[in-house]
Amino acid sequence: MITYAPTAADRAPLPPAFAAEPRYLGYREPERALPFAHFFRDEVRPVQEHVRDALLGGKAPSEFGYDIGDAARMLSRPGHHRMETGWTRLDNGVTAISCLTDMPGVTAAMWDWWFGWHGRETARYKLWHPDSHQFSALGEDRGSDRSLTDRQRYLDNVSYVDEYIGGELHRLAIRFFDQRRLGLDDVAGTTHICARVGFSTVPLAHGWLVHQVRPTDHGAEMRSRFFLNHPELLELPAHALPGGVSARVLTTGLARKVANPLLPGVSGRLLPASLGHDLLVHCASEMNHLASFLPQLHAEFNGTP
Repeated sequence: MITYAPTAADRAPLPPAFAAEPRYLGYREPERALPFAHFFRDEVRPVQEHVRDALLGGKAPSEFGYDIGDAARMLSRPGHHRMETGWTRLDNGVTAISCLTDMPGVTAAMWDWWFGWHGRETARYKLWHPDSHQFSALGEDRGSDRSLTDRQRYLDNVSYVDEYIGGELHRLAIRFFDQRRLGLDDVAGTTHICARVGFSTVPLAHGWLVHQVRPTDHGAEMRSRFFLNHPELLELPAHALPGGVSARVLTTGLARKVANPLLPGVSGRLLPASLGHDLLVHCASEMNHLASFLPQLHAEFNGTP
């Protein structure tokens, strides 16, 4: 069974920007003076053609998907899967989403750099999906420590993000961890970005994600996997959440003892029926969009805080 153990970044106080920073889509005048503003785009790029085909095909049969426990075995195989792009609902109630993104001129190292660089400020996060991203902050801002590798900046760290998925605003906490905890080996030229996905407003995790970036003969491809409906109340302190009675109550040991055995039976009914479709669109859009200028962005800002 795969589990998640909270880190020092999980237990750190919620970043002050979480309460203080205004949320809005697009860019305002002060942001247009930032050194990377020439990479701003007002709209996200269209999804790739195979994604449009998958969306037109609708939900795939449950037999085409698999759960997080099989991710290491499946992603370690050569070639592609039956549902390389698409979504389905597994027999155990988990919604599984897959998305393949072809990325000419991109490398896995560029994506490790991106995950270590973009979370420091919202304007960087908006580069990724200008139509949907509203806010970003980190549990631990490690960008000024130049002794760290790109991966060390985001592994065992928390990215607090507000973003639209399918027209609904989601306030998320993305908790990154080392791929080896899933059983994924290090492979030269390949990286795996792995995370426990949950909410930033309550200590509830509900999913897992894996982005595998592996080389191709013209750059790289990203194979994204999401596994939703794995609910768990995490052991977090109240100061790592917004204030309020619910945050204090849900961080108690009693709440975890009572709620965690019951959550799997009820959480699946709370997932929107359109979530598989909507998350596939979102992932396909943002990955294709950023990949179109990631080599240039990386060349200009690699090595900067």
